[in-house]
Amino acid sequence: MTQAVKHSKFFIVISLIAALSGILFGYDTGVISGAILFINDQFHLSPQMNGLVVAMVLLGALIGAIFSGRLTDRLGRRTLLIADAIIFIVGTLMTSFASDIHLLMLGRFVVGLAIGIASYVAPLYISEIAPIRYRGALVSCNQLMITIGIFLSYIVDYKLADSGNWRGMFLAGIVPAACLLIGMLALPESPRWMMANNQKARALATLRRLRDDEYQAHKEYEQIEETLKHPRGSWRVLFSKAIRPTLIIGVGLAVLQQVSGINTIIYYAPTIFKMSGFESAATAILATMGVGFVFVLFTVIALPFIDRWGRRPLLFTGMIAMSASLAFLAYAFNSQDVAFIKWMALMAMFVYIAGFAISLGPIMWLMISEIYPLKVRGLGSSVATAANWGSNMIVALTFLTLIECLGPSGTFIVYFLISLIGLWFVYAFVPETRGVSLEQIEDHLYEGKACKQLGLKI
Repeated sequence: MTQAVKHSKFFIVISLIAALSGILFGYDTGVISGAILFINDQFHLSPQMNGLVVAMVLLGALIGAIFSGRLTDRLGRRTLLIADAIIFIVGTLMTSFASDIHLLMLGRFVVGLAIGIASYVAPLYISEIAPIRYRGALVSCNQLMITIGIFLSYIVDYKLADSGNWRGMFLAGIVPAACLLIGMLALPESPRWMMANNQKARALATLRRLRDDEYQAHKEYEQIEETLKHPRGSWRVLFSKAIRPTLIIGVGLAVLQQVSGINTIIYYAPTIFKMSGFESAATAILATMGVGFVFVLFTVIALPFIDRWGRRPLLFTGMIAMSASLAFLAYAFNSQDVAFIKWMALMAMFVYIAGFAISLGPIMWLMISEIYPLKVRGLGSSVATAANWGSNMIVALTFLTLIECLGPSGTFIVYFLISLIGLWFVYAFVPETRGVSLEQIEDHLYEGKACKQLGLKI
């Protein structure tokens, strides 16, 4: 007789608290878009120095992602998120009270370390806590929190724009950091991590709390135990022939998410709006708030469909919208009509951010939390995240230079062509993992399935 599967609501509470790191991620990446206008005024930065201030947080995120991969497999997901909240607080205080541009850059680097860790550990932790049926939506709650964090940063930027108080813009980020620290102290460790580290009794007890169903808890326990027979995690295992398909998928999606241009919008939206004809900084930031609102709205819309429709359909739908909007942006900036450029740029950016919000935004983070085997999951996720932040940094450093060399129209044509390559990559490599357990995905991987077959139900 088939047992009815019941679920405790405890996993929802855990997911929401862990996803607070997403608010920090979003806030600290988005706040620079408004703050940089006033930092420029105070410190008289060159375009190259401007790009460097923006990129310091990305350099920190890259290093945080690279060097924390082994730590999350060794120390645990919960422990690393607690440490991460403390790093966020320290970096926020350093940034807010910096007396010169070099201390400001150092503070942004420390904040970047925290962002790099949080960006993959939170989705990883949530994916290992969540039931199969809700895994896509719950992991993507982290992306929703990122968009909310970005939107909140735009609101704070707008409120403080008249006074030019860039220090206050940064300091507001200490509130979600403190909430994350307090919340994580009350949460359990991932049962999958506990089992991989010989804490099986505690893992089973946690599964019972999460599932509120003895049969389901024991079934999941047995499935996890079976995967522990696979090779012990190491760099050699991660780059082995069996695991290599996950690196292709994870790193490919991570790079694609950035090089298709998203953070030219997140970091430079006010700058783009000023180029397109919005005259004052406050007006450009207000237009940017509209972008942030669309980001939140379409992320909310996408959440129920990730587990209902699946990952691939949403990827295709969103990426087609992104490609079309990049083409329209290139066309608009080629026009001589100032009013047309202004409003076409605004509409195209709304469509772009909506497409990203239902596709590469949530699904990249979801996929890298799903596809790696348990014993190298932290390590594999950190490699993909490092690739994400590395490409993010390249985009941030080169955007203004591309604008100088190719003009706005030529720059967006480059991103349009990259987005077309991205559509091919999704078609060729990315699997559908909807409704498939993490343990089934791992079994398929060790059976030598092709990339697109990893999530195939058998």
